Amino acid sequence: MNDEIFNEIDELLFNKKYESVIELIESLDEDEISPQISMMLSYAYSCIENNSKALKILLSVSDDVDDDDLMYHFSLANCYYGLHKYLSALKETDKCIEIDENFVDVWVLKCYIALDKDDENMFELASKKVKELDEETWNECFGSDSAVDELAIYEPDELKAVLKHISKYFGKISKLAEFADEDDNPINVIYIEPDKQKNYITVITVGLGAYNPDIPEDFDGSDCGRIELVAYLPPDWDIDSIDINYSWVARCLQAFGAMIQFDETWLAPGHTISNGLPFAPNTKLNGAIIADLIFVDEQAKKCLLPNGDTVSFYQFIPIYEEEMLYKINNSYMDLFDRLSETFGLSYRGAIDIKRPNVCEDMKEKDWAIPKSSIGNILEWTGPDGCFATDKIMVENKQIRFMYREKPENEYDSGWRFMAGDETEEYMNNVDNMGIYSLNTLCNYDIGIIDFLDSPVGTILYRNKNGDFVKS
Repeated sequence: MNDEIFNEIDELLFNKKYESVIELIESLDEDEISPQISMMLSYAYSCIENNSKALKILLSVSDDVDDDDLMYHFSLANCYYGLHKYLSALKETDKCIEIDENFVDVWVLKCYIALDKDDENMFELASKKVKELDEETWNECFGSDSAVDELAIYEPDELKAVLKHISKYFGKISKLAEFADEDDNPINVIYIEPDKQKNYITVITVGLGAYNPDIPEDFDGSDCGRIELVAYLPPDWDIDSIDINYSWVARCLQAFGAMIQFDETWLAPGHTISNGLPFAPNTKLNGAIIADLIFVDEQAKKCLLPNGDTVSFYQFIPIYEEEMLYKINNSYMDLFDRLSETFGLSYRGAIDIKRPNVCEDMKEKDWAIPKSSIGNILEWTGPDGCFATDKIMVENKQIRFMYREKPENEYDSGWRFMAGDETEEYMNNVDNMGIYSLNTLCNYDIGIIDFLDSPVGTILYRNKNGDFVKS
């Protein structure tokens, strides 16, 4: 493992790009993956809530780490805690304390375990130790200003407005998911059963919209900060069952809702969420894409709250890993088009656990520049999607022709890039091109940056001196 790749993984972890970390490490040769790299991979999986996978990785390297490796045992403790295996978690925290009794993080973890187990004596002893070691950490985690296990809650008039909106546009609430009111979690999940107009079950979060995240200033759509998630199930789905094969949809909606708040993040159409492993034993679906609601009354998409804020309703569509990678490599709209082509224009994203994988036969192209080597070198606001041919992206030929046409959708910048020797037959084969971000193209050819602000209708080509000139 060279230092350059190690530093890249470290930087990705620092920037919370956990899926990129997983993709990068799993692309390495086996002899390049040291126990330390395995621990970084495990940490990335734990950060996307896949503690089973994280634990499996840690256990696989147990013979290769020292018995007094503090961070290894702390990582084990965190995984066991995430899996609610409290006895195993406590065994590992005790091991950490034996190695370094002044390691404050392990005492904090022991506090959380005590809270989950409702063990007042354990919490009192562990929190006292946290306060002795680092009073600032204690105040942040357990003081009067802490946000431990606290999620935003709708004001009574807001909740009334949301429930009224759901009943008016989505249907009469049938039941509450059985797990939803456990641990006083204010993010509930409701079911709405089929009727004569809707031959599907509707599942909706109620409570996520109480959280109002900070939306980046350059995001075009800042009114979507407060959201609720909607999913559609087949009409024969057993909503009364607590079996994971049926309850996973509601559980995911609630868990992802809580994740948004605890991570202080936000979702918009086109964003994907990885679950790491399949959601349930009976399906290989293991991620989700957030989409704008389709085929519903436009008024159903936004609920006006008494204070003038709006809560947007977005669709939660489970997808396969290959579909998620395809979306990342291309675009949200490109994946959505494939889904629509396969399931028809009436496709609602109803969760069919056996549905075809629309990207199952997609083969990863041999990129001239590995995705792990793409850096953030372009400062850009607005849509950044663009088309480029494989002559550039795979064969690594220089960009010799670029033009900007009217964008096809809200994600499209309008820019098109070619090597200049593509034939008509080549261009007629859609497999010879793809949709990428402008930043990716700048990594291939930094010389295009100076021209990206050019207006629609601009046509540029490279002359013999290698300079871009207008056609």
